[in-house]
Amino acid sequence: MMKHEFEALALRGNAQIGQVMYESIEHFYMSGNDYHRSHGGIEETKEAFVKRVFGGKVNTPKTIAKKAADESNKENRWALRGNPSAGKKELDRHETLIRSHYETMLKHAM
Repeated sequence: MMKHEFEALALRGNAQIGQVMYESIEHFYMSGNDYHRSHGGIEETKEAFVKRVFGGKVNTPKTIAKKAADESNKENRWALRGNPSAGKKELDRHETLIRSHYETMLKHAM
């Protein structure tokens, strides 16, 4: 999926996101990991992916960053499930770091 295709599918009006944010989102879409195979599948169309993760053409750049962070946190929790060192405190710390990462990407993209 190209950046302009993602923006047309996910963003209201003529809004745009930065290249680094797009590349992060593209990583989710192209990933062949267990999380993606179990949540949407590796054969998922770009339209289905955008609808599942972002809710379709209803977003602003700020909500894209929030939803991308949410998806990253879901993937992180999936990867760490059953790991005894991944207690609630550690998972909360990961989520804070992931959200901060996406917020920083958003600030630099605008």
